[in-house]
Amino acid sequence: MVSIKNVSKTENFSEIRTPNNLCFMEDGIQNSSFQEPADVKLSHAGLSFLASAAKWANFLAIVCFIFIGISAITMVSLIFGASALSLGADEYVTAGALSTFGVLYLLFLAFFCLPIYYLYNFGSKAKKAIENRDSIQLELCLDALKKHYKFIGIMVIITIAFNFMGLVVGIVLGISDAFAGV
Repeated sequence: MVSIKNVSKTENFSEIRTPNNLCFMEDGIQNSSFQEPADVKLSHAGLSFLASAAKWANFLAIVCFIFIGISAITMVSLIFGASALSLGADEYVTAGALSTFGVLYLLFLAFFCLPIYYLYNFGSKAKKAIENRDSIQLELCLDALKKHYKFIGIMVIITIAFNFMGLVVGIVLGISDAFAGV
């Protein structure tokens, strides 16, 4: 078990060592390389950039959570309100379609809570890492940021694949319709 030294904000942070040799540095910017360094140091400017990114990440996450909540309330009212739209036999199809759309949209909203949660986690853990000069929290915040962008990246790949499949299906249907009209 490795113990982490508690350091006050007035000490030189280049002396902190962790299991992964990650430390904070306030004296200046060190030359970095992509080779495995003996230790990683974060300058005062880097801490400032991380603090700013953390504030914006928290802001965006909170706004997204509020938007998801408002959208969820709207969709629940649509689901329950769709039955009020059913006046005759033909309107049941419309009410069913609205209810189905509402349920699918609620699932979509629930699915997208995860990357927003990762974004919020990044911001809150980065804030803790900076306030306490805690390299473990820094690692956790960067892990949350990695998970956020990995999720978004996978969703972009899936979206591109569905768009490509839609394009292919549209072309095939267009060609078959052109030949059927001849």
